Amino acid sequence: MGDRAMAEIKVSDGSLFFYTHWTGENLVQQCEEALTKARPRIGDDAYATKIALDSLIETSGARDSETGAGVMLKPHAGDEYNGDEPSVILDLVDGTVEKRGMRR
Repeated sequence: MGDRAMAEIKVSDGSLFFYTHWTGENLVQQCEEALTKARPRIGDDAYATKIALDSLIETSGARDSETGAGVMLKPHAGDEYNGDEPSVILDLVDGTVEKRGMRR
């Protein structure tokens, strides 16, 4: 049970993946908000990634919690919207958010 989804966060030398257990339906909007906050640091992968992750953790309701969201280097968490592939691509190189699949 839950509302599980993943976002791939692209940076210049690879990707990492954000997983939310409860706010999958809102992940596109959450990634757009994260991009807005990170935009001033696009081109600086370390800071842009930190800002984006901080925003995603906050908007998923997982801050200061042991559960509810996670970060991984390979996409191995459930995604109810896109067949267990990331539903959203948050590209911190190009400054874009792309919705993938989003079927449920």
